[in-house]
Amino acid sequence: MLIMLQVENVGYEIEGHRIFQDVTFAINKGDKIGLVGPNGAGKTTLLEIIAGHIQPTEGSVIRGDYEVGILPQDLTQWLGRTVYEFVEEVTGVTQVRTDYEESCAKIETDSSSKNLEEYEYALEKYNKYNVANFDNTLERALALAGIKNIDVHHDLDLFSGGQKTRIALAALFAANYDVVLLDEPTNNLDDQGIVILEKFIKNSRSAFTMISHDRRFLRNASSRIIELLGGEKGINQYGLGYDEYVISREKEREASAKRYDQYETERKRLRKAAIKASGRSDSASGQRSRSDNDKLSSNFRGEKAASRHARQAQGIISRLERLEPPERPEDEIALLFSLNEVDRKKVRLLTVDSLTVKYENSDRVFGPLSLNIVSGDRVSITGNNGVGKTTLLKAIVGEQPIYSGFIKLGTETELIYMDQRQSVPLPNSNAIENLRNLSPSIDLHEAIRLLIRFNLNREVIDTVPAYQLSGGERAKIILASMAANKANLLVMDEPTNNLDIPTIEGLETALRGYRGSIIVVSHDRDFLKNLNINHKIHIN
Repeated sequence: MLIMLQVENVGYEIEGHRIFQDVTFAINKGDKIGLVGPNGAGKTTLLEIIAGHIQPTEGSVIRGDYEVGILPQDLTQWLGRTVYEFVEEVTGVTQVRTDYEESCAKIETDSSSKNLEEYEYALEKYNKYNVANFDNTLERALALAGIKNIDVHHDLDLFSGGQKTRIALAALFAANYDVVLLDEPTNNLDDQGIVILEKFIKNSRSAFTMISHDRRFLRNASSRIIELLGGEKGINQYGLGYDEYVISREKEREASAKRYDQYETERKRLRKAAIKASGRSDSASGQRSRSDNDKLSSNFRGEKAASRHARQAQGIISRLERLEPPERPEDEIALLFSLNEVDRKKVRLLTVDSLTVKYENSDRVFGPLSLNIVSGDRVSITGNNGVGKTTLLKAIVGEQPIYSGFIKLGTETELIYMDQRQSVPLPNSNAIENLRNLSPSIDLHEAIRLLIRFNLNREVIDTVPAYQLSGGERAKIILASMAANKANLLVMDEPTNNLDIPTIEGLETALRGYRGSIIVVSHDRDFLKNLNINHKIHIN
């Protein structure tokens, strides 16, 4: 098997905080690797290290002569650039063209052997990246992404969120990297786009390493799973597909739980035995003869017995001290919403009548749409990228102006909104302060308990500002606020974006038992399937 890239004992630390260590694996020709792990374990950082954008604090990455590229999912830093400039840059074409033109200029004035070697190398990359035909490559990529008619000379910030998602997809299709790195490529991508992406990855000759929370995507697109555990735990590797990984993970969790139970049982047994032996020693030491004639003999026997029992007790205590505790298995996440007081009676929570809304950055109008939500309704809103799903949710929660019609919340409605960017109210404050801002009724102790229950690291919740947290960690703050508040209407826009898989599974379990109403936009096919949706709205 041809090794294209080798990660050897890589670790990363920032400001004294160890993100991960002891990461060793190879990317082989044709690999389709799904990279999973808990939020905050450093998955995005690891991709940046593999791409060469960040230097590891320990270990190394051996890339050989293969071209490695990371394709962005978030286009925020390119919003002032045109579509053409963006795709050209992230596919490496801009740099390769620049290097080639500079080498051509050098040999025109100085044809030394060094300059000729640089020219040959630049020419080889120029041909490999197919720079001369970039316009045709871009045209084909846009067509494959379903946006062939957009003007590539318009700035990215003029396009809708759905169109930006498809533009990011087109950049992937236009790339000529040997090893492609993807960070949550299905975030905000509609079902049709995800299917196109899955087929492209399957048929590509490039090797892929992909961070994803989308279980069906991982099932369809990956052939290997690497689980980054974070901290000092290194990684687990699974040489099979996603379903086999799930089975293996569950078996390992059960085995870990069994080992820990056996340890706890033996620890309790030894403690009990030590206490019993110590008690026998004390009892023997306290024995006194009732007969003066037998006093010496009796005391001698008592002291001898006491000494023996004391040695037994000390031996048991030594065994107890040497007993190595196995790693405690993590509890399965059960996100228990504090919503027991939500009234079971049917009340109208939301009325939408003949609503029309203008699309972002466009004169097009979405609608009209009418909708009534009563207690217990579970509504999914689906449709292709750019049809107005997020626009509709923003209008419902009052963040988007209404063009015509009206929206009315019920008098008993308590609404919580989770946007797709996992926005928190205090980006410069820590997780605790954000949670207490979102849920003013909870005290400090309860805020800490909730955040830890959502698997946010104890070292993070009171020290790291929210803007430095991962999207998944911010999402957990919002989910914790949902658990703390007695909301009866949850409005969620891509709630699984950036969440780790155990948290998604826990969220599904919680929402299935939730008695309030849900309006959700999601492209996570398994998530929607598991929510028991009873009303579906598809926007064309």
